[in-house]
Formats: sequence, C-alpha cells, structure tokens
Amino acid sequence: MDPADRAALAGGAAVAVRTGLARWRLVGSARLTCLQGLVTCDVEQAGDGSQVFGALLTPKGMIVAPLWITRLSDALIVEAPDAAAAEVAAVFARALPPRLCRCEDVTAASTSVGIYGPAARDVLAPAVAPGLPEAVGRAAALTRNGASLVVSRVAARGLDGFECLAGSGDGAGLAAALEARGARAVAPALLEERRILAGFPRLGAEIDDRTLPQEVRLDELGAVSFTKGCYLGQETVARVHFRGHPNRWLAGLELERGPASLPLPVVADGEPAGRLTSACWWDAREAWVGLAVLRRGVAADAFVELPDHSGATVRELPWPTRGTAAAP
Repeated sequence: MDPADRAALAGGAAVAVRTGLARWRLVGSARLTCLQGLVTCDVEQAGDGSQVFGALLTPKGMIVAPLWITRLSDALIVEAPDAAAAEVAAVFARALPPRLCRCEDVTAASTSVGIYGPAARDVLAPAVAPGLPEAVGRAAALTRNGASLVVSRVAARGLDGFECLAGSGDGAGLAAALEARGARAVAPALLEERRILAGFPRLGAEIDDRTLPQEVRLDELGAVSFTKGCYLGQETVARVHFRGHPNRWLAGLELERGPASLPLPVVADGEPAGRLTSACWWDAREAWVGLAVLRRGVAADAFVELPDHSGATVRELPWPTRGTAAAP
C-alpha cells in the first residue's frame, strides 16, 4: 500500500471509482411499499433524500446480498455487489408487480465515484451544484455541468465522505475534476483495508449463501430493523434476535503473520472453529489483522491456529482504536 494513499485518506481527500457493483432504479406508485416488504432495513422511516444500509434475504433468512438503498422523491436506487446481481434481479422480477413498481437495471448506465477524507466536502462542493447533503445517511439529486448526479453522505466501511452516482459517461470526468482540485486517486486495496479495519462484512468473504444477518454484525451496523414489520426472511431474523443468538459470530483476529491465501480454516483447541476470510496490514499498529467467522463457543481473547501453524488472538469488533485510526 502506498503510504501517500493512506495519508490522503487520513488528512486530505481520496477519490476512487467504485467497481464491482450492480444497481437498479425502482419507480411506480407503490415502489416504497413493495421494497419495504423485501429488505431488512426501514426504507419508509428514512424519508425522501436518504440512503440506508440493509440486506435482501432468502425466505429462510440467509443473506442474498447486502444493499445500499437511496430514496429520492421520484425513485429508489438499489445498489448491491455485482456477484449477487443475478439473484437480486430474480427476486425483484418475482416479487415486484410491474403495475405498481417497475425495476430497471441501471448498472451499465451509471458510475459511482467516492471521495473520502476530512477535505472531501471542500474538494467536492465546487465541482457540483449547491446542495451537498450535510448529515450522514442523507442524499441529494444534484447536477454537474448540466448532467444529473446523486450524492450521498456516507460514514461506513471505514470511510467518511461522499459517494456520487453519475452517468456512465460522466464518472471518469468527475473523478478527474476532483483530482484536479487536490484529491488523490487511491488504489481499491485501500478501501478494502478500511473495510477490514471497520469490521464490515463483504459478500464473497464473510458473507456466503449460508450466512444469517446477525452472524456478521448486520444488526450492529444498522442494516436490520426489528420494528418495521414483515419482510422476506424476517421470521428467522426475529427468532434469533428475541429468542436466542446466532451459532457463529464475526470476530477480529490479531495475526502473528500475514496469510499466504484466503480463506483459511481456523482451529481452536484442536477443533474446527471457523474460517479467516479477510486480512490486511494495519499500518498504525504495525501488525496483520483479519476478519473471521467463528463458532459461538470461541470467545474473545482466545488463541487460535491457522494451517501454517501460525497463531492468532480473537478480538471483538469493532477494533479498539487506542488513539489510532481504526475507522469505526
């Protein structure tokens, strides 16, 4: 990792074109009611001009995909990892009645540009029309050079700043304009590093097709409402919440050395304990750390082993910062 990338994110502005994502635009008179009955988060309560984090589940409560949902006055925009695009599209095709909620895949027609860091607002504001959202979780439909742009204020995945949804032909120009105003273009690896340090799960790593929301902290991260009413998979989620606990949990691991590959099985007291799913070098601590999905019986501060006979210490998430930038 280039130290200048970390420095830009910590003390200036870092810009990145966000890849690996699929998006849909939902319109129609009942779009809000239809989507509210499918996802774990409360889209209705958030109101127009909002962005919320949630998930789409199977009827048995397993995660299909984590979602970011932007609610505008005339449409809903749903963003998900592109690895789950086919599954999400299939659910929408099956569950959304076209007469009430029409769904359009806008992945190819859109580009998302993120700008993060303490100087993000100062760099972005002159490049777009006035009206940047102030509060985290708010969104606004703006323009840049006459073209439409949706800007969301975010503080998640270890990143704090703005994410701008532009047309596919406008994203590169926006990123270049932000660089010209002093933002540094950073490598995607930096965003992954911040995600790991934030203890934020990723589809294809911590999340697979057998994962319940509570097993990977989606409830702690605000993606699950326990008051909104029924939604797809809600019965399982509510049962875990009100009557027990998940059999697995997302933990941090302080590693003795960096893993050669991922994922890796984790062993505790000679028994299978789970899997190490992500890892990165934590520059502030000068140590390797990772995320692991472990069985409930493996407690914080336990010592576990990896296949190369190296060890790791289990830690609860989020990581304690002790004055360093762990990114909550």
